[in-house]
Amino acid sequence: MTTKSTTQMTKSELLDVIRQKDIVIAQLNDKIDDLEKLAITSQAIPLDADSSRILTLMNQRIRALEEQLNTQQR
Repeated sequence: MTTKSTTQMTKSELLDVIRQKDIVIAQLNDKIDDLEKLAITSQAIPLDADSSRILTLMNQRIRALEEQLNTQQR
């Protein structure tokens, strides 16, 4: 099926297309609102690469120290 260009459409066809697009826009706006609510509730802040590396190194060091404590307590 070929699609008419907007210059070939009747007024009612144009209005139908506008209604369809309005529905799509409303659905997308609802999804955006849902995603924003999720972002607000999680309050997650993405880390930059340097901060992520530092955090990873700190976690590894903490695990190593915990393992040392566990072996000393045995």
